[in-house]
Amino acid sequence: MSAFVIPLAAFLAGVFAVSAVGKLRSADRGRAAFNALQLPVRHPGAAAIGIIMVELVVAIGLLTTSGWVFVAAATAAVLLTGGLLLVVTRAHRLGVTDDCGCFGDWLPSAIGPRLITRNAILLAAALGVLIPTFWVQAVAGVPMGVPVAVTALDSAAVVIGATAAAAMIGLAVWSIVRSAVGAPATAAAPARGIGAVLLTDSAEIIDVLAPGVRARLVFFVSPGCHACETALAALQVAEDDVSALVDVYVVQRAVSGAADVESTHPLPRTARFALDVGGSLASHLGTGPGTPVAALIGTDGTQAGPLAIGSDEVVQLLDSILALAETPSA
Repeated sequence: MSAFVIPLAAFLAGVFAVSAVGKLRSADRGRAAFNALQLPVRHPGAAAIGIIMVELVVAIGLLTTSGWVFVAAATAAVLLTGGLLLVVTRAHRLGVTDDCGCFGDWLPSAIGPRLITRNAILLAAALGVLIPTFWVQAVAGVPMGVPVAVTALDSAAVVIGATAAAAMIGLAVWSIVRSAVGAPATAAAPARGIGAVLLTDSAEIIDVLAPGVRARLVFFVSPGCHACETALAALQVAEDDVSALVDVYVVQRAVSGAADVESTHPLPRTARFALDVGGSLASHLGTGPGTPVAALIGTDGTQAGPLAIGSDEVVQLLDSILALAETPSA
């Protein structure tokens, strides 16, 4: 039984730890997740810190406790995963497609069927820990937990092997997801008008993929995306230098062409806000469902370099643009 429960417990502990650290690393400490999930919270800052602390306590409990304390940690894991599944399903039914902010700036995940499936699997994993552990503890009186399993010489090899396998599987899944999200766009020439966006300040339609005199930096954002605010804040700091090199467009996907839509994020003074009506531009560049994503478009209208996905990569792209400009020509 330990060979089944312990790898799942270690996996869930890793998930909760990554979730907590990801939120701590984000600029708003996970507060924007409440907006993305359409959850009215009176004190979002305190609530976000509370969730982070609970996730860390559960992660530690799953790794370091045994007996009834381990059962309590497994119960908390079921409550966390089950609660997240409920609120994500509710947000999906309300038509929300924003990044859920579940892992802060790490692994952006748009609210939708794929995220619901992921959370359902996490709930199943938590139940896979709780049900056998409770049964063995209550009926047989045998405590379970990572410390007990590791110190049991007759089962240590099985547990270590199963845990190593689970870690390898988790790493493989992570790399697959990251590579799928970060796949570079095709270098094929775009069809005419594929880069058309609607500028909301002038109701003008422009093609950001058309050849032009200046290069363009295209930021893809979504409402309620806290990582987008982090990326835009970095752009605001260097906006004078960046705007001297490229034209900056902050683009949000829209299902209709209503020009009265406004950005929910504070915009840099030199940036122009535009709507990607129908998502044709994002689809062509292969940005995926997560935000923020940035693409550098050359004067010939083609994408220069890979996409910058997530606030960390966007900041790196900004630094690269500024460093390139400062490099003296040969």
